[in-house]
Amino acid sequence: MATEQSTPSTMSSEEARDDDVLPDSFSQALEHAAAATHAAISDGANTCLVEILLSGLWDPSSGNLFAEEGDQQRFWKITRKFVEQMAAVCGGNVKALYPDMGVAAMLRNEWQDCNFGIAAINERNACTAEDEVLIIAAADPQGLNEARRIVADAGDRAVILFNPRLASGDVGLGLNVRRMRNEFLSLFTVTYSLRPLGETASVFRQYPGQWQVFLEDAASPGRYKKIAERSERPSSDELDILFEDVESGASAEEGTGGGFAGPRSVLSSLARFMASLSK
Repeated sequence: MATEQSTPSTMSSEEARDDDVLPDSFSQALEHAAAATHAAISDGANTCLVEILLSGLWDPSSGNLFAEEGDQQRFWKITRKFVEQMAAVCGGNVKALYPDMGVAAMLRNEWQDCNFGIAAINERNACTAEDEVLIIAAADPQGLNEARRIVADAGDRAVILFNPRLASGDVGLGLNVRRMRNEFLSLFTVTYSLRPLGETASVFRQYPGQWQVFLEDAASPGRYKKIAERSERPSSDELDILFEDVESGASAEEGTGGGFAGPRSVLSSLARFMASLSK
């Protein structure tokens, strides 16, 4: 009888993988993001940041990309799915704040059946006393002052940044704007982050866990191996050093069948993974 009880536990331990924390689908990513954010809010973190940055819709230097017809609508639908998940887990009045009045008016007209409020971040009465959770969708540098005002006036209410563009490159931004942006973002706890890097790697964090860096595991096609874990978001310099070390190790193990996939294999595998999330 003792043997029967221990076998499932042993099998479960053997089958556990580093990449079990990664979502299997886009819907699951949103569910995990909402659950992690709700947990952080319950722990007292009233300013939270969520980033699920899909290949094809996001570029690290320029922010959101809408290269194909319908991409912008697809992006707004992504925000709707996240806001609906937050409304479901929070159980209160949730309001989504969009970058401008044109977008907000369009979405109010198209989403008359949604279970949350919609406003533009620059509207005079964007937030009301009834709003319990405020979600700022795709905030950009032009909306930085409005976003700062929303946070300053929020009081005890939770404010969530969803896929912000505030840190999407410094081209055209003055030093003062960059300073304000960095100070503003420092107020937020990153509760969920799934972020491709150059289509060769992915950095992941789910509150309250640590930051993790993944690459494809050549020994297990379709699976990913954690190559680093940090308490803080790894900087670009730290990632460069990490990837150089990994590539050196992979080169040393060529022909052995072990180690990590080569850059080309990693690129195609991560591209497939990130693309699959939006389906």
